[in-house]
Amino acid sequence: MGSQQLLLIVLGVIVVGLMILAGTSILRAYSESSNRDQIIAGMYDLGIMAQTYYKKEEAAGGGGGSYTGWRIPPKLRNTEIGNFTANVRASRISLRCNGKYTGRNGTSVIRVTARVDNNGIRIMVVN
Repeated sequence: MGSQQLLLIVLGVIVVGLMILAGTSILRAYSESSNRDQIIAGMYDLGIMAQTYYKKEEAAGGGGGSYTGWRIPPKLRNTEIGNFTANVRASRISLRCNGKYTGRNGTSVIRVTARVDNNGIRIMVVN
């Protein structure tokens, strides 16, 4: 009877260990996916802000047909979802965000880039 109980305890410990590993793996995948989705939504928001600036007349505080002068609002540069940067040119803006979680390659953080111009907002997930 003692060996059966010992076998059941060992089997129970193994099952619990496997369940813990599966749970942490699922949580990590969810966190990564969620962070990537939040970054993409943030990129769209920044892109819309930039396009609004582009279309607004200079007298109204816009660019008057140019992206020159547009900046990421200070509160949106470093957020809990990632760090956003912008490379502004007269005809387009290149946005980049480094997320907070490790990306698909398993070594570096999530990276998403976007290009905002007259044709719209194009987002590309790098990692």
